[in-house]
Amino acid sequence: MGHRPGVARAAHRGRRLVLPLEIGGHTRAITFRRTGDVLHAERFTHCGFVRAQGEHARAVPVVGLLCGELQLRFEDSDPAPTQGPEEASRGPRHAVATGVKMSSGFHFGSIQLYMATALPDFCRLSAHRNTGTGVTLIAKDGDAPAILGDALLSYLVHVRTRHGDSPAGKEWEWVVHAFGGQGPQLAEQLAATVRAWNRHVRDGGGDPALSVYPAGTPDRLLPVGDVVDRPLSRMVFGWPGRDVALHAPVEHGGTLTAAVEGM
Repeated sequence: MGHRPGVARAAHRGRRLVLPLEIGGHTRAITFRRTGDVLHAERFTHCGFVRAQGEHARAVPVVGLLCGELQLRFEDSDPAPTQGPEEASRGPRHAVATGVKMSSGFHFGSIQLYMATALPDFCRLSAHRNTGTGVTLIAKDGDAPAILGDALLSYLVHVRTRHGDSPAGKEWEWVVHAFGGQGPQLAEQLAATVRAWNRHVRDGGGDPALSVYPAGTPDRLLPVGDVVDRPLSRMVFGWPGRDVALHAPVEHGGTLTAAVEGM
């Protein structure tokens, strides 16, 4: 959204527009209806599609860490400075268990979209190649939702907590890993987000309310929600339980703010 001029005009009143969107690197086909100049989502469907090529291609900033072992992908934002996280990733790794568990067959889509829209400084951490260090415990070609601070890096993985002979006997838990001097605080911020998703979203269908406004719409005219700005639009995601901001952004410059209001 925002990379297709005239999307709102293309959705005639009384009709539906089905549009493939990439949000934080995660793809959905969304059915919209139009009210004035605003599009309101009615249904989300998981999908995959080929990105635009040539002159209409959208470049995604990618920054390497640890000589290319890891990559940070900034899908919907400008790349943040990574010198501090690079140095931090060479130090000890902190772990915080979220207490949120899942069984075999769990679909990741809901928590992926929640974190991509609700987390400040969101990016995706991927293991570009294996070097034998195992510094992140992310498998080669796998990725994890992550957030950055100044000399801080935190990301979410799942670890097996129960082994079984059948799928029903297996279980995994979401665990947050973090690097840096204030890594434990940053990890707790990320863990609080996972717990909020578990309380308010997990059993409710997993899809947010979504409204798309024209670019330039003042904040005061937007509904309460998490805003993702695109060149031609402002997408507002309304998640259950997020009537107020869950946490303030990580402050670049050596301090960390982790207000978890309304959890």
